[in-house]
Amino acid sequence: MFKFALYAAILFITLGVTIARETLAQLGLDSNYLAMGVLALSVTALLAHRNWLLVGVVALLCVIINLPPEMLGGIQIDHDLLIALLIGVTILPVVHRLVFR
Repeated sequence: MFKFALYAAILFITLGVTIARETLAQLGLDSNYLAMGVLALSVTALLAHRNWLLVGVVALLCVIINLPPEMLGGIQIDHDLLIALLIGVTILPVVHRLVFR
C-alpha cells in the first residue's frame, strides 16, 4: 500500500501538474489552482495502475512539451499536437479496457 501511495504521489507531483499546467495554458484558461489540482489528480488516477512503459512515454512527452523550441534542433512540432498526443496516450488504456470488456 505504501509503495502505491508513493508512486501516486510522485506521478501527481511530476507528471500530473505538468500536464495540467500545459493543458490549461493551451486552452487559454488562467492558472486556477483548483482546476490544475483536479486535472492533475485525474491524470494521476489514470496512470497509477499502468505499466512503466506507458508512464515513461508520458514522462518523455512532458519533457518534450516543456522544452523551448530552439532545443528541439529546428524540428517544428505543433504544441497542440503534442498535448493531444499526451492526452491520447494517457486515456487510451482506459478506453481500451472499457470497450473490450
